[in-house]
Amino acid sequence: MMKQDAQSIKNLVTRYMGYWDSSDIDGLMSMYDKSMSYHDLPSGEVIKYDELYQFLKDTFELQSDPRIKLNETTVIEGNSAFIHWTQSFLSTDTGRNVKINGVELIKFQDGKIISIHEFYEYQTTASLLMPSPGTESYMEKMTKLGLSKEMVEQIKIELTEYLKKERPYLLPDLTLATVADRLGYTRNQISFVINHVLDKTFYDLLNGHRIDHAISRMSLPDNNLSILELGFDAGFNSVSGFYNAFKKQTSKTPAQYLRHLKR
Repeated sequence: MMKQDAQSIKNLVTRYMGYWDSSDIDGLMSMYDKSMSYHDLPSGEVIKYDELYQFLKDTFELQSDPRIKLNETTVIEGNSAFIHWTQSFLSTDTGRNVKINGVELIKFQDGKIISIHEFYEYQTTASLLMPSPGTESYMEKMTKLGLSKEMVEQIKIELTEYLKKERPYLLPDLTLATVADRLGYTRNQISFVINHVLDKTFYDLLNGHRIDHAISRMSLPDNNLSILELGFDAGFNSVSGFYNAFKKQTSKTPAQYLRHLKR
């Protein structure tokens, strides 16, 4: 494997980000090696080269007028780059203004990308453009996904029961694809119900259940788990993820919540 200098890597990153900013799927695909794998760390999904075109197509279809900004690039060991970026767009799926903060570890080989490990966090703002049941945009989306109102309600019931009875969210590597396969629907159908009916992202849905589980354990008189153990027991795979989700849901850190319970 030929080692590339730092400037060459930075030039590749600039080109890569330019393709993202212009939603250029062919341009992005031209940068991926056929051994490429994309690791979506929040969801736990790993997407291979053959699936990337459809993944990019689905991603850009959900974004209206995207704007991406590269904040920092750090070249690591000659053939890898750690980048920090922010992106803002209007979600055509939920009608919300979205801002994403993301970091990626990109590994290059002979001028091609062979792997990406990405972590990101969403910040959303409610919009009047949010499609609601009965509106044309909502119904069009349902029709494209092969859904009826009855099917949407059925998926909601089955998903709710599945999460309640089987508690799959306790698995840190649970993915949307796994849930879809288990329930017998497509990934996009499950995503539609989570976004439009439950008004959540998949990530927030899982974390909500995980925090509820952690709080239940905290509340037991004989609980002897540490805060770290509570987080991992609930399905989180990082301390920061547990703390951030806990504070988002309760406005308290896990330690503050424990002190509140002991009063």
